[in-house]
Amino acid sequence: MTENFRYFKKFIIKRGGTMSYNLKNLGFIAFIGFILVLFFHAELALSLYFDFENNDQLKQWETVGTWKIVKDDDKKSNVLSGEGTNEVCALVGEKDWKDYTIEFEANGQTDEISVVFRGQNSDNYLSFMIAPSLNLSEFFKKEGGAFDENISQKGDSLGVKIQQWNKYKVIVQNDKATVFLNGKEVLKPLEIGNFKGFEKGRIGFRQWSDKAYYDNVLITGPGIPRTLGEPGAVKSIGKLSITWAKIKKINN
Repeated sequence: MTENFRYFKKFIIKRGGTMSYNLKNLGFIAFIGFILVLFFHAELALSLYFDFENNDQLKQWETVGTWKIVKDDDKKSNVLSGEGTNEVCALVGEKDWKDYTIEFEANGQTDEISVVFRGQNSDNYLSFMIAPSLNLSEFFKKEGGAFDENISQKGDSLGVKIQQWNKYKVIVQNDKATVFLNGKEVLKPLEIGNFKGFEKGRIGFRQWSDKAYYDNVLITGPGIPRTLGEPGAVKSIGKLSITWAKIKKINN
């Protein structure tokens, strides 16, 4: 028996105990600790994943226009629905968020779908949109309530059709926004550094006089809890949820 093992044995064995008994105790304690850490992480991780199966999830969004959770007949599950005769907008998160990745599914029921990033409110934000009826995809900004659709390269509808579900990912990193459609990068990345006042901001969706569905919204980034459902992350068990307000309370 080496000196190191003698020291280890002396350290872990309490008076009247045995080495095997204490090793089992240590293993049990470690297992319980792992479960507690996993559970706490899972609760935090689900904070910014929205599957809209719980109607309370909509309360975390700041909305303009008509937004509600409805059942989609194609997916056989609940989704976020936005519609109105003018612009409708739904925002979530904090105004001081800078870098993040937004993953979601979208379906333009009447035409346009649009994702918002670096948004302060419904009058000041950057956005990427696709309008199949116009055969158009583009970045644009809204500043002080005024739209500017000439801030970057435009594209066609990228094969997207009305009443069709597609998967999107928007990576906002430093001074650049990159969009992926069904796993493929589309358009030239937007150089955000060209626009003062859009260094940070919230995340969301919007349309103008159109109805659209959104689902499985996943938001990750520095200072934002990692979300179950993200590729490579542990899969969700059940329908856990925690509000963003609770997350802020925990972190503070």
